[in-house]
Amino acid sequence: MLWLALVFPEWPLQARFRAQAHTQPLAVAAKQRVVALDATALAQGVRPGQRLADALALAPDLLISPRESQVEDAALKDAAGCALHFTPHVALATDGLLLEIAGSIRLFGGLDGLLRALRSALAAAGFHALSACAPTPRAARWLALGTPGRTIRGRGALPAALAALPLDVTEAGEARLATLREAGLRSVGDAMKLPRDALALRDAQALRRLIDQALGQTADPRTFFSPPPEIDSRLELPVPRHDADVLLFAASRLFNSACTQLAAAHAGIAECLLELQHEHEAPTRLELRTGTPTHDARLLASLTREHLARIALPEAVTALRLRAPDWIEQPGRSRDLFGTQAPSPQDRQEARDVLVERLRARLGRDAVYSLSASGDHRPERAQQRGEPGRAQPAAGKPQRPLWLLPEPELLAERDGQPWRNGPLHCLGRAERIEAGWWDDAGDNDHPAEALRDYYIAVGPRQERLWIYREHRAPHRWYLQGLFA
Repeated sequence: MLWLALVFPEWPLQARFRAQAHTQPLAVAAKQRVVALDATALAQGVRPGQRLADALALAPDLLISPRESQVEDAALKDAAGCALHFTPHVALATDGLLLEIAGSIRLFGGLDGLLRALRSALAAAGFHALSACAPTPRAARWLALGTPGRTIRGRGALPAALAALPLDVTEAGEARLATLREAGLRSVGDAMKLPRDALALRDAQALRRLIDQALGQTADPRTFFSPPPEIDSRLELPVPRHDADVLLFAASRLFNSACTQLAAAHAGIAECLLELQHEHEAPTRLELRTGTPTHDARLLASLTREHLARIALPEAVTALRLRAPDWIEQPGRSRDLFGTQAPSPQDRQEARDVLVERLRARLGRDAVYSLSASGDHRPERAQQRGEPGRAQPAAGKPQRPLWLLPEPELLAERDGQPWRNGPLHCLGRAERIEAGWWDDAGDNDHPAEALRDYYIAVGPRQERLWIYREHRAPHRWYLQGLFA
């Protein structure tokens, strides 16, 4: 497994404004103290943790917004929806995301390609993230917090990579970390050197558990994000604005976020509602209809531009909200093997012949063949090899697996139930096959005559198998084929 951790810097500010351009310094505050600020405020001397009175003394034009956990939760789910385009395994963290990406790397041409595409999608939605990769989710997050940009592939390299990180990245609680700092511990490596009993004496057993999880020595289960099938996103403007270009830019953030989520879900929308919210007036509602289901952010932006060009806003806009309650499924379509290179049926036939000959030249002539149905009910004799392109379709028969084993595999039996890495549960009724009596007798273990009851069975890992039981004593169970 390979985990990618994303950490959003100054998350309370990002979640509220999504990196919109502005000229005045911005900050988000909680309990009369600054908790997040932008680069303009930082350049004027404002610092995180500062009292608001001190911050305003340094930056009198500082725009301060209150921190709201609901805003941050909603924005984090929007970012997670974007990440689902790259992997179905996305978990929410405090101010970031954890993505299990081992199965997606090849699809995007490698880790670098995946990271580029992911950053581009997040940036279009107004999110900027620091990242790091590691074999465990907690180690990936610690690296993203302490040394962003690092990639650790093997667990054997984790102790050295984590040892140099400061204790703060462990997020083990300020009171507990303060106790450890008083004892002279500064880094994760210092804590790793201590015996477990020594950490217990300092009330830091939880830190030991976190370290074990980061090193992969203790389970660290994560709950993956499952988005609701609707769009409801909102962002605020740093200052109220009338300008159509500014409003369109902010709306594009919402459109890009929504359309990335829709693309990940293979869905589209035919209509949505964009609310332009004002401080004193009722929201201005723009109903966007596309005619056909789509997840094209540019189309939604062009429709918004047309609406903004013909309406007069009663007041400056303070925030935008996008709602699309009805998703329409858009299942993907399989592409032709030869695509535009062979547009006509004759071209495709010629391309198939060339491909077959190239495969035979590389793999051997006997390795490339087609399968045709033959008039025999016994599965092992129900199909025969033939020339590619000359296969005869089978007559209508009950469901059959494509993958038949070369020889039936004898199954164990426990309490009268077939067993293969666990109990096998038969679905439906048996299909009786009785054939081959006209052939030679064979031997006791492999009689030519088949007298079997076939079942479709589900295994302990939800695999679908095709099994049968001999009708004659000793009534043994066999595995004949696999559906998936």
